[in-house]
Amino acid sequence: MKLGLSQASYRWVAYPWLRTDSATYRYSTGRLPYFESVEPPETAGDLPMWMIERARVHGLTALYMDPGWFGDEAGARRFGDVMRSAGIEYFGIAVPDFPADADAWGATDMAARRSARDAVSYRLAETANGWSGGTEFQRCVRAIELSAAAGATIVNVVHREAGLRHRFIEDPPLAEQLDAIIRNLTSLIPIAEELGVVLTTESHMDYRVADLVQVMEAIDSPWLRHNFDFVNSISVVEDPLDAARLAAPYTVMTHIKDMRVQPYTLIGEPRFFNAPIGDGDVPVLDILEVLQQGAPDPDNLQHCVEVLAPPEHDAEAWIVASLNWLREHAAPYFT
Repeated sequence: MKLGLSQASYRWVAYPWLRTDSATYRYSTGRLPYFESVEPPETAGDLPMWMIERARVHGLTALYMDPGWFGDEAGARRFGDVMRSAGIEYFGIAVPDFPADADAWGATDMAARRSARDAVSYRLAETANGWSGGTEFQRCVRAIELSAAAGATIVNVVHREAGLRHRFIEDPPLAEQLDAIIRNLTSLIPIAEELGVVLTTESHMDYRVADLVQVMEAIDSPWLRHNFDFVNSISVVEDPLDAARLAAPYTVMTHIKDMRVQPYTLIGEPRFFNAPIGDGDVPVLDILEVLQQGAPDPDNLQHCVEVLAPPEHDAEAWIVASLNWLREHAAPYFT
């Protein structure tokens, strides 16, 4: 097993639309009085190389990052060249409306794929909305293509509308949502195979791992596997250790993190709080053991650290604390 980095660990420092020191900060009329021990990237264009440097400084061997930061194939190839020189593996992201209906997903024939490059503008800059034009299918195609151009061997397909469409809504019912996910992901398998990248599902606070195992079993392709998130299943009432046991045979990467759980409060509702790894209630070591025993290639399994410090906390301090804990308490699992 190896340790990598997820870009989300630095979301409040690096994403232009989330940086609290930016005039475009969208979640407050003022700036939060927080301290960061690292200097943020000056522009969105600087972010890819900035992220590589953060991974390098912490001795990490993978970086999970949205290809929208690259702009085009030339930018993706430049990024990939730097990653290879640094000895860091790249994992890409595609963020469609996972259970979109057939009309929204769009045509999936060769003509639709070929037109994706012209139809879709896919760039992350000053706002969170990096998508423009094209269908859900075409947007996914572009994300996979850009990821492959940067050297990705894995592209994680993450549900963009998890807050709106998830397993707990009644219209459409869960069975219909899963059927749509199966149909949509099946349309991406030939592209993944052609480009030589494995697509992964992820429980993204929307569906249980048990749901996604049904999807992977139905599609039954070596080009579809799983990115296991250590905490996300909690939000959909699924025990993370049970989820790990289900996911292990399909898991080719993870987002390793921790969360503190307060099952009862005075208002009669549970609360969940992000925490540095080792400070929460997730059985991190037990999950690592399950994945060590059950993942298809545990020696090369990259655990991308994705600790989500609140904006008023120092993200770098949370990452350092998490890595120190893992290297002290989970050292036998990491090469």
